[in-house]
Amino acid sequence: MSQDRRAPIRNPFLEPGASVPSAPPRRADADPEDRLAEFRLGPAFGGRPAQPRRPQGFGGRTAPGEGTTTAPRPDGAAAAKPADMAAEPVGTAAEPAADPKTARPAESAEAADVPAPAPAPLPTVRVLAVCTGNICRSAYVQHTLQAQLTGLLGERGTAVVTSAGTGPNQALAVPEPLRELSPSRRVRAALTEHRPQQLTAASLRGQDLVITAADDHLEEVLREDPGAVRRTFTVRGIGTLLGEHGEEIAAAVPPGAGLAALVDAMADLRVRLIGRGEEPDADLPDPFRGPAEGYAQMVETARPIVELLAWEIARALDGDLVEDDEPTRA
Repeated sequence: MSQDRRAPIRNPFLEPGASVPSAPPRRADADPEDRLAEFRLGPAFGGRPAQPRRPQGFGGRTAPGEGTTTAPRPDGAAAAKPADMAAEPVGTAAEPAADPKTARPAESAEAADVPAPAPAPLPTVRVLAVCTGNICRSAYVQHTLQAQLTGLLGERGTAVVTSAGTGPNQALAVPEPLRELSPSRRVRAALTEHRPQQLTAASLRGQDLVITAADDHLEEVLREDPGAVRRTFTVRGIGTLLGEHGEEIAAAVPPGAGLAALVDAMADLRVRLIGRGEEPDADLPDPFRGPAEGYAQMVETARPIVELLAWEIARALDGDLVEDDEPTRA
């Protein structure tokens, strides 16, 4: 190809008389537009500064940092970074990423405040106390045991303790000496409002445990309901089974086994004692129309037995209901 000897085209943007700059060396990577401009303008074309192409974001959006050029500063200092780019601290190593397999998720405040589920309600306890007139022995056992079980079970369960007499007089009330020996004001109020009831087959129906003041009352209960033989005991008989043989009962009835398991264990133990010639069931003396000392003796005998029975019932329902220090065993 012959060399072009025509005079270069004068740049119309230069003032008249201005010297035409010498043409810079042609770059090998100049694109066709630069070549055409250089051909038309000659040495006046200085070329476009090379600028690397940057990838664009999805959908034609500008990628982060795109559109901002960093011009060299005349004093040679490094260009400032964009304001939205945080400076990394010097001399501090980056924390290693947490392993998702071993990392434990932080507990949220809401999860920490979630209350524990409430314990399941306990079955209703039904106990019947029986004596002759239903104004002394059985009345005292009824209201004392009711107060004990109510305090132990709390909101977890309900105890329904009732009483009846084999020959009650509906016109009589609980004697004043017995009311004065009440263990609490609640029991005293209950004894004051107490009215005697007649023992019937209906009153025995559905009872988990039947407590009699004497062996004669036990026989009367069995005449009304022969099927109640394994769940009917005298007050002092219960004291013998739970007090003198408490370890055997505890071994046979683990905490939470239920009231039926406790009653069955007591019935089995009574059979073994009778087989050895012992008589666990004994009478609780009747203080009615006697001196004040008779009422005090009756209360002194019955009260610890009632407290121990209430403790054993609560333990059989749920061991968490009772404290570690159990009542004194006779």
